[in-house]
Amino acid sequence: MFRKLILLIFFVVSVAYAQNSIPVQFIQNSSRNTQIGSFIKNGIMYGSLNDLAYTFKLRLYTNQTSKKLEIRSDDITIRVTADNSFVVVIDKKENANLIQLPVNVIFAANSFFAPIEPFVMILKNTLPEEIVFTGTAIKVGQVVSKSFFDITGIRFDDKSNGLLVNINCSKKLTDYECWPKQIGNDTWLYITIANAKADINTINNTKLSGIVKQVLAFQYPTSVQLTLRLKGQINSAEPIPADEGTNILIAIQTSTEEQAEARKTRNYERELQRQRDKWKLDVVVIDAGHGGDDPGAISRSGTQEKDITLPIALKLGALIESKLPGVDVVYTRKTDNFVELYRRGQIANQNGGKLFISIHCNSMPRKKSTETGFEIYLLRPGKTDNALRIAEKENEVVKLEQGYEKRYQQLTEENFILLTMAQSAYVKYSEQFAEILTQEMGKHLDLPNNGVKQAGFYVLVGASMPNVLVETGYLSNKHDEKILKSAKGQQRIAEAIFNGVNRFKQEYEKTLGEGRTSE
Repeated sequence: MFRKLILLIFFVVSVAYAQNSIPVQFIQNSSRNTQIGSFIKNGIMYGSLNDLAYTFKLRLYTNQTSKKLEIRSDDITIRVTADNSFVVVIDKKENANLIQLPVNVIFAANSFFAPIEPFVMILKNTLPEEIVFTGTAIKVGQVVSKSFFDITGIRFDDKSNGLLVNINCSKKLTDYECWPKQIGNDTWLYITIANAKADINTINNTKLSGIVKQVLAFQYPTSVQLTLRLKGQINSAEPIPADEGTNILIAIQTSTEEQAEARKTRNYERELQRQRDKWKLDVVVIDAGHGGDDPGAISRSGTQEKDITLPIALKLGALIESKLPGVDVVYTRKTDNFVELYRRGQIANQNGGKLFISIHCNSMPRKKSTETGFEIYLLRPGKTDNALRIAEKENEVVKLEQGYEKRYQQLTEENFILLTMAQSAYVKYSEQFAEILTQEMGKHLDLPNNGVKQAGFYVLVGASMPNVLVETGYLSNKHDEKILKSAKGQQRIAEAIFNGVNRFKQEYEKTLGEGRTSE
């Protein structure tokens, strides 16, 4: 039974792949003549890559689990994968080229098989000997007639304003293109010529001239790629139509000192503009304090802070969206839901926030209900008892968070100082915005201006951008509460904050235009 099964498998394989072998003939040393395994499938001749590597004394690495094969010489590494038509060729400088074969590589009988004619073209670049597939055999070391190649060489003629690349062709080749790409301080010029065969060895040994630092030639199944590494930058690389002859001519125009300096200036200005665009105030994050299970401060009449901060936040966002085109608004919450303090800073950072405004209402113990007015807070350890008390009150919300003890246990006064230092890049602008905001709110609100203060609010810790916390008024004060509860009062507060945002944006972006963001 087992013998019958083996015969059946052999019969199936024989039908699928017509068994054959390809002779390998060494013209200069016939003692090395051998054969490699092969088969024909759908009219295409495949050759064993394992046998090829052994024949040419190349190092071979296989992974039968992932069906990958790697062939290495001292100069080049070739990687293939079964059931895949792409071949990766890596030179010793780690430059990689991706070549597509006309059909997939096949893994059979513990060996990798590839269409032999295009693979031999790839292999030519790895061997010091000339290698050619004639259709029936692989010949090695044969002196190939120049007429066999469409592209026989390349030369460079230095000109006063650049370089003329002269590609020697044995026939007229019209399907080609070239394009330069600056990489580091050099320019790489890529020339692709379709439906051509090139004398790769001759081209790769071309004498360099002038600005040409390196020449690389690659033969692909359906095209030739010539890669030139040129010193410095160039102005242009343009093919020159040739009325007579078969050569391909490409004119490379290099920069004069004045042109090079002008290009350097343009590059600097582009980079400066890119940095300006990066720091442009185009995302404002509005944080409505408290929410959900966290009511915040509660007035004697039962007014909850969370029900004041949300409508002010939404009104402020609507003003920004309607009056500041190009500025996106991000809300840490838009409904009556609970958002952890640490998540508010995360939301701001993840959305690319450029300004963070946390909106709150103040409150005092009932016996001190005469306290009134608004104040703006910056993230720093509190200096006054009142600032410490307010921060402690606002920070109590963390107790509603699961695992809060571990999350916030390191936020000592000393750590707050370190965190403040970590935000030093934004301190200047936080202070500037706070000053503008207190001025604008003072102008437009019927509330006392208590100025800019500092305290250690957890909600400001994670926001990596200019940030402030606004205490809009005291719910423990009847006059303040009346303003805070009314739609008209909330609108006026939102408008005052908007005026501050608008003015800060203008002043901030003016400094960007002057290139002084790092001062």
